[in-house]
Amino acid sequence: MKSPSTKLRALGERYIERTCSDFPQWGSALGFSKYEPLLGGSDAKTRADRNLFLEELRAEAESLPAAALTGDDWLDRRCFLSLLRTELLNGRDLERWRRNPQECCDGAVGAVFELVIRHAEDLRKARPAIESRLAAIPRFLKEGASAISSPVPLWTRLAVQSCKGAREFVETIGETLAALSSDPARTRKLARAAGKAFDLYASTVAKKKQGKPGDFAIGSERFELLVRERTGLDWSLPEIEAEGHRLIAELSSELAKEARRHGRGSVSQILARARDSWTPEAPLLDLYTRSSDRWRKRVVKSGLYPIPPGETLKVTPVPDFMRDHFPTAAYSSPGPFEKRQRGIFWVNDLGATKKDPEEALREARQHFGLELTSAHEGYPGHHLQFAIQNRHPSHIRRLCSHAIFYEGWTMWCEKLAVEKGWVRGPHARLQQLHDALWRAYRIVIDCGLHSGKLTHEAAAQVLVKGVGFTPDRARADVNWYTAAPTVPMSYLLGRLELERVKSRFIDAEAWSLRKFHDWALSHGAVPWTWIEQSSRRG
Repeated sequence: MKSPSTKLRALGERYIERTCSDFPQWGSALGFSKYEPLLGGSDAKTRADRNLFLEELRAEAESLPAAALTGDDWLDRRCFLSLLRTELLNGRDLERWRRNPQECCDGAVGAVFELVIRHAEDLRKARPAIESRLAAIPRFLKEGASAISSPVPLWTRLAVQSCKGAREFVETIGETLAALSSDPARTRKLARAAGKAFDLYASTVAKKKQGKPGDFAIGSERFELLVRERTGLDWSLPEIEAEGHRLIAELSSELAKEARRHGRGSVSQILARARDSWTPEAPLLDLYTRSSDRWRKRVVKSGLYPIPPGETLKVTPVPDFMRDHFPTAAYSSPGPFEKRQRGIFWVNDLGATKKDPEEALREARQHFGLELTSAHEGYPGHHLQFAIQNRHPSHIRRLCSHAIFYEGWTMWCEKLAVEKGWVRGPHARLQQLHDALWRAYRIVIDCGLHSGKLTHEAAAQVLVKGVGFTPDRARADVNWYTAAPTVPMSYLLGRLELERVKSRFIDAEAWSLRKFHDWALSHGAVPWTWIEQSSRRG
């Protein structure tokens, strides 16, 4: 008779196999190359059938008694149930999925984008797979448009904007691939057809009868359920809001004290002056490369972090045809099942496109504070954490994606870097505190948006008044909060959870910081309360 742990591993493999079948683009992102040419279904039937499968899998996982599992097996079960429950919560009645036209648009362009990123150094090899996905986009978008009903007006506007950028992207990719193709006319035709399909999709969803402006809110009950399943915190919504307001007050006081060391003006004005007086002493790519190298050497020399064998991080410029689709800098992690664990640290030097030296300098100055950015994205931040997680012996654990851990980890890395003096700029602590305050406001906004207490515009104004963002930047930030409940709050709450657990082991049990980091990173991106529970269960 199979043991509960053996049954659990089998359920995990069934989930991976079925999900790769339903959504091959997810499979290729995991590192399974056989799925690269494929694009799954975007129709309601695919989603409904999948919900039945998830319900069946959840019932089987819940029938495995938690008391029969210990340590890592217990944690695997808890993580797997969270994976199933959160997906079911978002898709059980299909209403939220039907109301969000962004998902289909982003899924279509993302399927191409993922392959381009993965094979950016040599698109020749990936060209057939990319062309196969381009060919499937018209069908994918047509199915998705048919399923959309009463879309949220904000999400419709964002989808229409995304479709415009998606068309430009796929047509640019078409030209790039045509230069590598034995049949360039066919390649261009596929890209143009995909581009037109995005136009048609945008037109179709824009004509749909729109839902109410606040329909992005999931409601307090669902929000609290997601909090438990995604963060491991058994807190009510009012408790989370109260913690957010406490942190805002605490960080505002710290920030005010730090700001007085830098002269007059608000924190935003002080940081703007610092940014506008910074002149890069070398090309940005060189600066980021040097910074990344320094951080890796610093991490190794400090002895405070484990370094997994075989990992690498490549700092590379964003290709010309992708410049408009990246922020100033970004990180792409290797797939959980890829043999080569090489992360990509993208540098988007928009100044290189400017002929006017002053315009080029203004663009370059948007990278002010790149040392903290490097710590966050590379070593000891996202890259180090994911490179370790992606080699976890449990396949279930490799799939874990709890922001309470991975975003909390990067915020901890930034704070520790400043405390250790590894970032020596005079404004480093001011910048780190300002970013923490921004994340504290996210906690309150996350709760307000999804309880229905805050409109989109009111949430944006909170960032304008509280953090000094421009209205456009604030609205752009809030846009993604509406579609990702509990993720915005997880950044700072995650750091606080890490610090709480760290204090327990370092202060109470005399662990070294290295021992704590080894232990923490060995679990994957998992809520801290679950890690503690699994440790107590042996």
